[in-house]
Amino acid sequence: MYDLPSVRAQLPTLRSFTYLNTGTLGLMAEPVLARYREAVERAQRFGHLVLEEFQEASEGVRSELAELLGVRSEELAFTGNTTDGIALVLASFPFEAGDRILTSDQEHPAVLLPLTLACRRRGVVVERFRVGTEKEETQEAFGAALMRTRPRLVVVSHVSCETGVRLPIEDMTRMAQAEGARVLLDTAQSIGQFPVNLAGLGVDFAAGNGHKWLHGPQGTGFLYVRQDNLDLLEPPLVGDGAVVPPFDRHSFQFDGTNWYFRGDARRFEYGTRDLARVIGLGAAIEYLAGLGWEAIAQHQARLVATLRERLEHHPSIRWYSATSQEDGSGLVTLGLTGWNGERLSRVLWEEYRIVQRRVQVPNGVRVSCAYFTSEDDLDRLVSALEELARYHR
Repeated sequence: MYDLPSVRAQLPTLRSFTYLNTGTLGLMAEPVLARYREAVERAQRFGHLVLEEFQEASEGVRSELAELLGVRSEELAFTGNTTDGIALVLASFPFEAGDRILTSDQEHPAVLLPLTLACRRRGVVVERFRVGTEKEETQEAFGAALMRTRPRLVVVSHVSCETGVRLPIEDMTRMAQAEGARVLLDTAQSIGQFPVNLAGLGVDFAAGNGHKWLHGPQGTGFLYVRQDNLDLLEPPLVGDGAVVPPFDRHSFQFDGTNWYFRGDARRFEYGTRDLARVIGLGAAIEYLAGLGWEAIAQHQARLVATLRERLEHHPSIRWYSATSQEDGSGLVTLGLTGWNGERLSRVLWEEYRIVQRRVQVPNGVRVSCAYFTSEDDLDRLVSALEELARYHR
């Protein structure tokens, strides 16, 4: 039995507002915050004296994260966020001028801005396909774009940050790789929402973060590089820790002939790192695992189904997300007749204390049904939307 009252008791700030924006930033539960705070205090009080202890602990977190993602720990690098991972792959990939990249029409700036830089600096061409609300629509559009563009790399989100639609990544990856393209997956809106096995999906690269659906510290993320793709990527930046053998001042040569990038994904980690954040991420993963990943996924799916049932016959409210659990997620985008997303978002916060996020296309607001969200939260959202709809009828 999912004990929601106990879950919410560990998030005391929920007494002050209705939080429906995990898709932007998750909330850290008190037991996680306590462990994270302890790690920060020890790191800052004892410095080098606890460095070895923290390094060992961070490798334990790497193993926990690898187990969660269904990959090997050697295939994971810790980063600061999803954007870091996306940017690192795009900056490292051996593009040639004129190469094509295929992406969707619902990507986050974490994808779009690094893609723009790749166009500017590397001479690549970016093409887009349309994401539908049902997987068949998306697959058809993707297949047509794949044949038309013949991309070298596909960069796409697992769950759309704009509509919460879940893309059929396993099928899309199979289609892309059959045409010689590699796949970079943005998992910012999927890891922590429902079980994700990156090896099972077959993707070549993936990036994610710890501050959304894992409800861990801001400034935590990961880059996954499948082992057989590792030597394809030469990191754009280098520092101590990313190379072998370890730095030796006596043998160092500026021609670089006496060192090589590491043979695992840690080639993307260098210099002094904030390992307290990594320990905080591990605490968040362990906390949610204790609640049960499948239980969390089922709870969120139930809430989305309840919300859709409450709203589907309302004449002024538009549901922009998927209509089935298989094609959807805990993210839902809603529109209200007579309101643009920016104004609706502002009024929901200022007058009803409901935290959500505005969406430009489609024009509306995005709400997140998280592991701590209650039906009372949805009641407050629905009542607010109905009241605003009457006001502008």
